[in-house]
Amino acid sequence: MLLLAASAHADQKPTYALFRLDPLGIQTEIVDQLERILRVEMERVLGQTLPPRAEVERVAASNKKLAGCTGDPSCVAPLARLLKATHIVTGNVGGLADSYVVNLKLIEDDGRELRRVTVTLHGSPEELIDEIRIAAYRLVAPEKLVGNIAVLSDVPGAIVNLDGRDLGLTPLAGPLAGLSVGVHKLAVTREGFSPFAEEVPVRFEKTTQVVVRQSATTAKARKQLRAATEKPIYTRWWFWGAMAVSAVATGLAVGFGIPRQTPIDCAKAPCP
Repeated sequence: MLLLAASAHADQKPTYALFRLDPLGIQTEIVDQLERILRVEMERVLGQTLPPRAEVERVAASNKKLAGCTGDPSCVAPLARLLKATHIVTGNVGGLADSYVVNLKLIEDDGRELRRVTVTLHGSPEELIDEIRIAAYRLVAPEKLVGNIAVLSDVPGAIVNLDGRDLGLTPLAGPLAGLSVGVHKLAVTREGFSPFAEEVPVRFEKTTQVVVRQSATTAKARKQLRAATEKPIYTRWWFWGAMAVSAVATGLAVGFGIPRQTPIDCAKAPCP
């Protein structure tokens, strides 16, 4: 019977609910606003509607133990089941002077804590909005927390290597897409040219542009470089125009004076 129940649960499409975020030394109005933002982002990421807050509070209030839950998985799990959800998110937001701490948990209806996000911020309450949005991804869809890298190089035929993987030769067909948020190690090499190596930060839903500068170290390489291009990419007027466009429109492909590039999704398929 237990095996059958576990199998049925595994086949069930995950559904989610959001319990209240408790304020710890911070204005309730701020926490309520952040909770609304979290709810909207979870619904957008998951593609499903969460139980309304009024319904969650009504169900919790119907049971004295549930009404007093403060995020303990064993206490919150029964609430998830009553709401017909397989997963529930709960947590708190704390404030002390100009510091804020966001604590969120993803709990399964069997009482297991699947994931936790804890972030400390310094600054105005408005700064919490972006962090709550990213926290929604970290909790329920970390695989979607990705960004891109655009490699801009005037040296053709150089090997582009990211985190130890060769991804292709310059010029690439488009940005390296679907990269996990964080710092990645980029290296660009070609015989006869100085090597390029840099740690590149990837930010959520943004494209980090990297201008690769490599000087020719042999006469043959200098001849090849002159044949390939007349000016470095970063001196061309359309490059700076593209940079300005990118600063305004996050996540859009940049033309760089050539036809629109098609992103290379390194998360969904092997890079060339």
